[in-house]
Amino acid sequence: MPVPKISNGPEYWDLKKVLMYRPTNDSLTCVTKDKCKYLLFREPVDPMLFQEQYDSYLELLEQLGVEVLLLNDLMDEIGWHPSFVPPNMFFMRDVIGVLENKILISNMRYEARRYEGLIAKEVLETAGWGDCHLFTGSDYFEGGDLLYLNEDTVMIGYGPRTSYSAAYKIGEMAVEMGMNAFLVSLPHYKVHLDGTMMPMDDSLVVAHIPSIRFYPSMIMYKDGDFDIVYIYDYLMENGYDIIGVSDEENETFGANLVVVKEGLVISYSWNNEVIKNLEEVGIEVVPFDGSEFMKAGGGLHCVFNTILREK
Repeated sequence: MPVPKISNGPEYWDLKKVLMYRPTNDSLTCVTKDKCKYLLFREPVDPMLFQEQYDSYLELLEQLGVEVLLLNDLMDEIGWHPSFVPPNMFFMRDVIGVLENKILISNMRYEARRYEGLIAKEVLETAGWGDCHLFTGSDYFEGGDLLYLNEDTVMIGYGPRTSYSAAYKIGEMAVEMGMNAFLVSLPHYKVHLDGTMMPMDDSLVVAHIPSIRFYPSMIMYKDGDFDIVYIYDYLMENGYDIIGVSDEENETFGANLVVVKEGLVISYSWNNEVIKNLEEVGIEVVPFDGSEFMKAGGGLHCVFNTILREK
């Protein structure tokens, strides 16, 4: 398999290429009721239905013009399959992050997800994707905490999963690349930044407003200065409109949207208020029933990692 072009950008640029991992039946059946909490699942999944929904989601992305690369195929290519892959690994968003063209390998905070980054690093480097930056020790990082607000500003959430030390190091990388970096302090009840807010374009964000007003965050400017601001205030002062996510739909991943391109979004089908509000501002919404994904504790944006977005 040829090494793909790797380049990330704002969430509203055209989504061209993604990396996914299709979970095996063995990894899904290990999620029993007594292991759910340890494995970070909300409840056990139906393995057959899960894989049906997974395949349907993959096909939907392809129908919308997105090229899907599977980590499973890369494992076949290099001739190496781990004897066991953790069930959460299908949330590929968390396993790696892409900053410009640099692959960041996650160092998961929870033991149940400890080996996912190591597996990804082995596969991607052996397949010739270049050297990947692995976080280790107390520098916890999960890719769901990395978002581009716009072309000049990357956001790194920290708190529940990503540590401040890792977020700061990513911020330094971004500044060296000529970008501003927001270190976003997340409240204790959130998991990742991509479940908290999502840019729709350069002036519209979908967000759970209480979460972005919870505590101030630090912005590291590319000129070397920094400031401490509330994300909500920053967005309002810079001309953004915000579509608020209710507390109820926050629990069902209302902000965890996939922007395929400006004006076209994929959402969980049950988040009716978010869908209605997006449609009212002219955004087409493709609803998807990922009930088994939600049992695993994640949204649609969590299931792939962006390899290529283009303006």
